[in-house]
Amino acid sequence: MKGLVIVFIMKEKTKTYEKKLYARRLVPEEKAFFVVSGETSRENRKRNTPPELFEPANRLPVKTLLFARPAEPYRTIIEYLAANENCAVYPDDSETRAFLVDLPVTNRFSADALTGLLSERKSLIIRGHGLAATGKTGPADAYVNFSAACFACFVKFFSDFLKDAHMHRMTADQKKTLEQVLSNLPSAPFFAGGLSAVPVETPEKARTAIIEAGRRIVAAGLVDACFGNISRRMGNRLYISKTGSFLDDLEGDIAACPMDDPECTGQQPSSEYPAHLAIYRSMDVVGVLHGHPLFSVIMSMDCRIDCDHRGDCHRACPHERYIRDIPIVSGETGGGPFGLYKTVPGVIKEGKGAIVYGHGVFTTTKTDFNEALARMVEIELTCREEYFERLKHLGV
Repeated sequence: MKGLVIVFIMKEKTKTYEKKLYARRLVPEEKAFFVVSGETSRENRKRNTPPELFEPANRLPVKTLLFARPAEPYRTIIEYLAANENCAVYPDDSETRAFLVDLPVTNRFSADALTGLLSERKSLIIRGHGLAATGKTGPADAYVNFSAACFACFVKFFSDFLKDAHMHRMTADQKKTLEQVLSNLPSAPFFAGGLSAVPVETPEKARTAIIEAGRRIVAAGLVDACFGNISRRMGNRLYISKTGSFLDDLEGDIAACPMDDPECTGQQPSSEYPAHLAIYRSMDVVGVLHGHPLFSVIMSMDCRIDCDHRGDCHRACPHERYIRDIPIVSGETGGGPFGLYKTVPGVIKEGKGAIVYGHGVFTTTKTDFNEALARMVEIELTCREEYFERLKHLGV
């Protein structure tokens, strides 16, 4: 009886993450299949869940297995990348480095293939069928891994395309695929203000401002899954989204950290807490946003092909780089020797935003989150425009 109760609770949770997949337009509605460990094919017969999913869900050390055929343009992108790799796709963005390592590719949609390949990886491309992702702790984890795979493939596709254009090795197949992808390209982000401009004078108002901004940054398509983070300073205390939290659902997921506590002991703040803290200590601002806008990440990775430091760009790039007037820096999450807390504050204080190689964008505000979110949208629109201008300049 206990096992049946656990399965029922888990199935209720899957509905939340199904809705997120559809809302983010990563998957066509009613086309995502979550299989909870312990379920049988009988329980999913009405939904026509692929029978190949049940054995892996029960044999792997996971609680949930998610399978779906992604929506466009992700479907075309993923199929194109898989067709051009022998056994795995190797993206180079921060989400892949932190979560996925790489994306194995198989031509076999079978229980044995899924079990074998997903025993060492979190997501898997099944050519001609779709994308599978595991959830070690449950459906939220599976959703994060599926979303990260879609994000990584999108970034890799456009990054590789621009790199090949620079090297004048474009193929007719690439150009045809690009045309198909562009016909389904997600809309550019849009933000016309409207966030609360009321002074933040209490902890409750600080949390409310963060929650409101979190919902809008997700709605604008500037973050995916549990990535990105938000903070608000009030006096000598920093309020920040917790690690692994979803920015569109931050109720109960905001840490309150004393400014003199570099670890924010026991509160599980975002892994970017050291960078946020360093920004507040270096400049007079009251809010910081960190998102993962697609074209900002793509453009951050467009650099010299013959550089001696390639392969270590994300950690320690020695070159001064910009997208127009927006600085690009290297750095890693956390408080390590190559942490973003060392690289971002020095450049962000000269303007209102900074791009991190393969990672995302930081923006700040001296007033309220309207300013920070508007600047992030502006940066993403600039990077999107710059991408296609560079293709045009290269004759594509």
